Amino acid sequence: MSRPKYRLTCCLCGKFIPLASDVYPLNAEWQRRFPRMKGTLACGCAVNTSWQCRGQGDRFMPGHIPARDYDGTPRPTSRDHDAWSHIGTPATHVAAVLISPWSGMLQGAQEYLRHVAQARSADPEVASDLRTVIEEWDIRQTWPTAAR
Repeated sequence: MSRPKYRLTCCLCGKFIPLASDVYPLNAEWQRRFPRMKGTLACGCAVNTSWQCRGQGDRFMPGHIPARDYDGTPRPTSRDHDAWSHIGTPATHVAAVLISPWSGMLQGAQEYLRHVAQARSADPEVASDLRTVIEEWDIRQTWPTAAR
């Protein structure tokens, strides 16, 4: 079976992310500020969004979620100043959905991720992680509406 094609919908503006464009992963501070976001993968509209993390006295705004270094460690970064501090490393569409499969499922890559999870050529660890996400996704889709 050939690899399914997919189009990601931006979590912020709701438009399709152009296939020739990078995908920008957003962190929890974006979700706090934009609670209607669907997923965490954005188009270039994210880099055109502006806010400051600190107010008077150089203190973080109330409720601020610290930016993290994107090196896999949980420590806050010293570069936590504005919206750009909360955007991860730009990625291709494929890399973005493999790194953030839950967002990929929410934003339009369900068939593609299911395909990769079953592909013989897929890295076993990646495929296993995808199957776990897909299983959780399928369970949540069968829950009664009141339980969601």
